[in-house]
Amino acid sequence: MQASVQPTKFFPALEGLRGIAIIAVIIYHNFPYGDSLFGWLGVDLFFVLSGFLITSILFRSVNIDKPSAYFKKFYIRRALRIFPLYYLFLFAFLFLLPALGIFNNEVSEYQEDKFWFIFYGQNWLFTNNFPETSHCLNHFWSLAVEEQYYIFWPIIIILLKKPRYLLIFLIGFLLFLFCFRSYIWNAHYEGFNYTNFYTFTRFDGICIGSIIAILSIQKKEFILRHTASIVTGLAALNFIFYFANTSGNLPYLAFIGYTTFAAMFGILVYELAYGNANWLKKIFSGNMLRFLGRISYGLYMFHWPVHYFLRKPLFIFFNDSLHLPKVYNQILIAFITTAISIVFSLISYYFFEMKFLRLKEKFQ
Repeated sequence: MQASVQPTKFFPALEGLRGIAIIAVIIYHNFPYGDSLFGWLGVDLFFVLSGFLITSILFRSVNIDKPSAYFKKFYIRRALRIFPLYYLFLFAFLFLLPALGIFNNEVSEYQEDKFWFIFYGQNWLFTNNFPETSHCLNHFWSLAVEEQYYIFWPIIIILLKKPRYLLIFLIGFLLFLFCFRSYIWNAHYEGFNYTNFYTFTRFDGICIGSIIAILSIQKKEFILRHTASIVTGLAALNFIFYFANTSGNLPYLAFIGYTTFAAMFGILVYELAYGNANWLKKIFSGNMLRFLGRISYGLYMFHWPVHYFLRKPLFIFFNDSLHLPKVYNQILIAFITTAISIVFSLISYYFFEMKFLRLKEKFQ
């Protein structure tokens, strides 16, 4: 009889790092000048964390459990974590609101393309068919990218198993992604979103998180010994791209920008999990960051729709009553909608999500 897989080690600092990721996402979406503050990096940080944590879980299970138990545990536990709230949102926005005749303009395009959302394909939909009038669920593209990873990565791990083979596969896949991005760019497909939404642009972070997890198993001291070389190599890569791109036409982020940032996040994840910088771990293990990290899934789901639907009426109200400058008005609204989103996320976590999370214990 196969031994049951032991619970994966919990890293409090990584929960705090997830809190940083959701703060960055909220700043990007809700606050003025959020793009200038690099808030968009929050999603890439989420991707790196997912790659690291999921690979750590899978690799521990694949060496202990039978294949049937390996797949059953992983897919059921993932489904219990992500499906209930996700499909509750889809029910509300794709079926309930249209049936009630509420916010028809804001959800009409989603309703027409609902099967893309139901089967987690909206990131592919957005690459060439970005919504013109519906925007409240646009942030769901990243959930689709992660779900596609959850579907295929467990299969690849059980097929290859050995860390060395998995590393070769991931490095080769990253090179393939770069070549594919180059091909897509040179083909000049009209209306194609090269930079943000499609899997071949944003999958690097998940791959790098997975590489960090495998190196932690195979060569635990590798990253600590070679941090300086890795950082120098990333800097050189950026300089090479900068000087090679004399015309300025190539999209920096799509080609190597996301990859570079993801690699830096990967080093940080490794340091917080296995490094010796206890002062850094203490910072990221703070109660507030861990609290936000704990509810980050629900907060990611709620923050943008709440802000999207409330920003206009709140702006009109505060503009008429307080007569604040526009930017101060926007900041005030951002804080209010973020606070409301946190309240909704708390209610969701403790009164809805936890009912399903407790069931995960049956599939340890």
